[in-house]
Amino acid sequence: MEKFVVATNVKVSNHIPDDLAFFILSKLSIKSLYRFGCVRKAWTLLFENPQFMIMYRNYFLYNNHSYYDGASILLSHCLVPSGEPGEQNELLYSTLYLLSGDRFENRVKLDWPPPFHEDDSFIDILSSVCVNGTLCLTQGSNLDAKCVFWNPTTDEFKVIPPSPFEYIRYHDTMKTFHGFGYDHVKDDYKVIRRLDFFVDSQVDQPYEADEPYEADVGFPSMWEIYSLRSNSWRKLDVDMPFCSRYDGVYMDGFCHWSGEDDYLSLSKVGPCLVSFDLCNEVFLTTPLPSDMVDDCDILRMVLLNGSIAFIIYDESTTFHIRILGELGVKESWANVFIVKPLPCAQHLIGVGEKGGIFLRKNDDELVWYDMSTQTIEELGVKISRGYCNIVVYKDSLLPIVGL
Repeated sequence: MEKFVVATNVKVSNHIPDDLAFFILSKLSIKSLYRFGCVRKAWTLLFENPQFMIMYRNYFLYNNHSYYDGASILLSHCLVPSGEPGEQNELLYSTLYLLSGDRFENRVKLDWPPPFHEDDSFIDILSSVCVNGTLCLTQGSNLDAKCVFWNPTTDEFKVIPPSPFEYIRYHDTMKTFHGFGYDHVKDDYKVIRRLDFFVDSQVDQPYEADEPYEADVGFPSMWEIYSLRSNSWRKLDVDMPFCSRYDGVYMDGFCHWSGEDDYLSLSKVGPCLVSFDLCNEVFLTTPLPSDMVDDCDILRMVLLNGSIAFIIYDESTTFHIRILGELGVKESWANVFIVKPLPCAQHLIGVGEKGGIFLRKNDDELVWYDMSTQTIEELGVKISRGYCNIVVYKDSLLPIVGL
C-alpha cells in the first residue's frame, strides 16, 4: 500500500498550555514532580505556584488511598482514675474505642486481650498501624515489659517471648519498642526494639577471680528484631541514630521514626527520618531541612493518604504539612498544606482518611478537621490530656501466623 505525505506550511506547536500541563502534573507523585523539573525551568517552581497547588491539594485529598478502603478508626488514650490530685498511687489506664461511620457516629468500647486484664496501664499500639488485621500492643520497658500480637476481630492473641539478650547479670535492661510491620518477602511479622543496659546500683556485685569485672561499667546498647515465623529474637548489627519512641509509623514494608544524632551514635546525620527495611533489615536516613526543625514547637510524623508526612505546628496552632517525595532525598520534602490557626484546637491527635486531622480542643473534646472542606466537627468524645493515639483499622479474619 502506498503512503502519501501531504505538504503543509502550518507549523506544529509543541507548547502545552499551562492549565493542561498543571492538570496532568497535579496527578503525579511528589517524587515524579521533582524529576519532571528538569523538563522545563518553570516546573522546578511548581510548589511555589498558587494555581498549581490548589489543583494538587484537591487531587491529593480526593484521590483517597486504598489504605483507607473499608477502614474504621481505633482511638486509644490514657486516663487518670478519679481521686485526689497528686496521689502517689495514680496510674494511667488505657482505653480503646472503635469509631466508624461517615462522621464516626458509631463508637464501641473494646476490651484489651487477656494479657492486659490485670494491668491496663499505658498500653501502646506500636507503629500506629494495623497489618492484615493484627495490632502489636506493648507495655512497659523494664523487666515486666509485654509485647502482644492481637487481632481484635477474631480476638486471637500471641504473647511475644522474652529475648535471650535482655538479661545481663547485675544490670537493669531498658527495652524500647520501636517498630512493628510486615516482611512481604518472607511472609513474616517483625518487631524492632532497642536494649539499653544500666548497672543496677541496688544489687551487691561480688568480685570473682575468674571473671573480669569493672564496677559501674554498662554494656553498649543494641538493636534486636523479633520474627513471628521463628518465634525468636536475634541481634541486629546496625548503628541507627537515636530514634523517638513515640513518633513512628509503618508503611509498605518500612518502619519509620524521627531520628536525631546522639553522642553514642556513629551516624552523624542530625535531625532526620530513620527508615528500616523489614525485608532486607537495613536502615537509611533522610535528613530534614533546617526550616522543618528551626523555630517549630512540635514536629509530628503521620501517614497522609499513603505518604510520609510531618505536621509542624506552633503555639498559634498553624499547621504546616510537609510530605516526603523520595526516601533518602533531603530536597524532596514538599510543603503541601498550610492550615490556618484553629483557635479551638489545642493538641494534634492523629490523621484519618482524606487528610482529616483529629484534634483535642481546649475543653478536651475530640474534633475532626476536614482539610478538603476546611470545617471542624465535634465528635462528642472526651479524651485525656495524656497520651492519645489514632490507628486506621480494617477488620480481618486472617489468623495470626505462628499461633
